[in-house]
Amino acid sequence: MKVLIAGVGHPNLKDLSFGQVLLPHLKKQNWTENFDLENLSFGAIAVLQWFQDHPGKYDRVVFVSAAERTGRAPGTLDVSDWDFAPLDETVVQECVAESVTGIISLDNLMMILQYFKALPPEVVVLDLEPITSEIGFECSPEIEARFDEFSEIIREKAEAAK
Repeated sequence: MKVLIAGVGHPNLKDLSFGQVLLPHLKKQNWTENFDLENLSFGAIAVLQWFQDHPGKYDRVVFVSAAERTGRAPGTLDVSDWDFAPLDETVVQECVAESVTGIISLDNLMMILQYFKALPPEVVVLDLEPITSEIGFECSPEIEARFDEFSEIIREKAEAAK
């Protein structure tokens, strides 16, 4: 089974950069050749094209990102399987429009990838509620202190047998 661990994050916005900032920490660990670790923190259309260049390469993708969501405590890491719910084409078009303006959003990315059937059958999303989203190249100290904890969760989800 080939698995992609994909970091997605806003460059230079502290905890909103979580997906891409955690990747170097993950890359220091031992991974077999069955795992690829990639920073996909660029526009959703470019990511779609990246997936289209590698059709069927991956059996599972683990997306690692952060987003400000209502009702979550800062520092919360939500882990879920992508449900492949039916998509509203108008919403997908709005996601495409945001993407081409430079918005980096895991939500937009997931809808676009699903709509164009670029996702593998197994998709796991790890979504962090940021503590801070001010300008900065690294995550907040509270989040960085939990990198080992987050790495273990990512490894568990990446290696999970289905």
